[in-house]
Order: sequence, then structure tokens, then C-alpha cells
Amino acid sequence: MLDKRLKWAFLVVALIFAGLPIAGIILDIFTPPNIEIEQTGSEAKPARDAATPVEPVKEDMVFIPAGEFLRGYNGGGFDEKPEGRVMLAAYWIDRYEVTYGAYMAFVTATVHRKPVSRYVKHFDKLSAPTQPAVYVSWEDADAYCRYRGARLPTEAEWEKAARGPNGLLSPWGNQDKLGAANTGNPDPYEYPAPVASFPLDQSPYGVYDMAGNVMEWVADWYQEDAFRDTSPNPKGPPTGSFKVIRGGSWGTIGKETRLTVRLKMVPDFRDTTIGFRCARSGSEGLTHMGDRTSQPYNKSK
Repeated sequence: MLDKRLKWAFLVVALIFAGLPIAGIILDIFTPPNIEIEQTGSEAKPARDAATPVEPVKEDMVFIPAGEFLRGYNGGGFDEKPEGRVMLAAYWIDRYEVTYGAYMAFVTATVHRKPVSRYVKHFDKLSAPTQPAVYVSWEDADAYCRYRGARLPTEAEWEKAARGPNGLLSPWGNQDKLGAANTGNPDPYEYPAPVASFPLDQSPYGVYDMAGNVMEWVADWYQEDAFRDTSPNPKGPPTGSFKVIRGGSWGTIGKETRLTVRLKMVPDFRDTTIGFRCARSGSEGLTHMGDRTSQPYNKSK
């Protein structure tokens, strides 16, 4: 009799545990998506979501003149070496990271997929019109830039626009400065800030948010020793498994905010720390989709 009771007890317990995954799936389906981000430091940075402006940001491109720039850093990782001068033709690059407002206008016009899923929580704190668009794959970023009649910048174009012709390690110089950019180091924002919120995170050419806010997709396939190619206008290898990501994000800490740091990711990856900006070759002009023409930037003015 006892053996029968034990068998029934084991059967009941087995059925309960077998039903837990199904119950979890049902609960997940009916639970509204929300965003939850852990703080890795001892003190969480206060979010300023309530103060985030909602006025749309006008697309604006900066002209980068033709010429050499210092690429790479011999004091960095293996894939940041060797440091050397590279010649680039003139081009245009977005002054600001593409904003959520601009990206959603593209989604509405093209019925492209939205930058959200049920696995992303607290998206309300990441989706103000003036915040950079996040949770976009390389393909999403490429589609948006092509919609604007533009393209993603090459890795070399991104680095020159960020570091200037003389190869600064940060937009403000070669020394780290806490609070100068929206990173995981101390600053006023917990999540992505409205674009251009950090005056010091502005390159010698007047391009904002390249040390922080969000990391950015660029056009190139990743190759560890890509910097050995010093030919003019390098575009990286013709194929690969990973696309290059450049710049720091609101979650990047320490020396990883250095402008020469290179990251890689599969093209269909999406994350709340990755966004993008667009570029155009110098000869293409700025007449498409209402972009404004900016004059070459001079910080000495």
C-alpha cells in the first residue's frame, strides 16, 4: 500500500514540475514587455527621463575634408594596431546619432520592423524622440541609411570623424575625464541621453556622442589585423562573419571608452546599447530627405 502511495506522490510531483515551463511560457506571453537594466556599480545613476526633450532633431551632416588622419593606437589591443596615417577622400557624416524619432518616421513610411521586442524591458526609458535609436541590427541601420539616400560610414570614416586628423583618444583630448560623455562611468544619465547632451563629447569636426551614448554600427566586416592595410579609403574585407561596432555606450566603463577600441558582432544582433549614424561620399551632396548642409567645423571660433 505504501509503495502505491509513493508512486502516486512521485507522479503528482512529476506532473507539477512538467507543467512549470508551460505555465512560464503562458505567463510570459500575457506579461506586457517592459525594460529592466541592472546596475553594475555600487550606485545607480539617476535617470533623467522626465526631462528628456521630445522635439524632433533635424538631420544634420558635417563635412569632413579630404586628407590623412592618424588611425589606430599602439597602446591598445592587438586589433587597434598598428597605428599609422591613412588617406581618406572627403565625405559627410551625421552630426548626431540617428534618433528614435527619425527612425520611427522611417518605420512608418516603409513598414520596416520596429526596434522593440517582448524581451526588451523599460523601453519607455529608451524611446524618447531625441534619444538615439537602439535595438537595431546592422541590417536595420543599413536599410535606414539607404532610405535617406546615404550609407553607413566605413570604419575609417567613423574614426577620423571621431578623433580628428591628429588621432585624439577622446573627443576632448588624450586624458580620461569622468562625466564628459554618457558612459557607464559617473554622469547624470542612466540610459541613453538626448543626442548632443554632452558638449565635451564633440569631436574636432563637431560630431557628437562618439565616446558615449550608444555604440555604433559601421559598414565594415571585422578583421582583426585590418589596420595593416594602409591604402587610401580602406573598406575592410569583402566578406566576414562579424560587423564592426565603434564607440562607447551608456554602459561602457573605464578605458573601453577610448575612441580606438574596436568591437565586433553578428549583423542581426540587436541591443539597447547599439545605434548608428549615416554618411555620404563628398561628391553626393545633401539634397535627399531634407538633410541640412553644414560647414566644416572649427572649434577655435
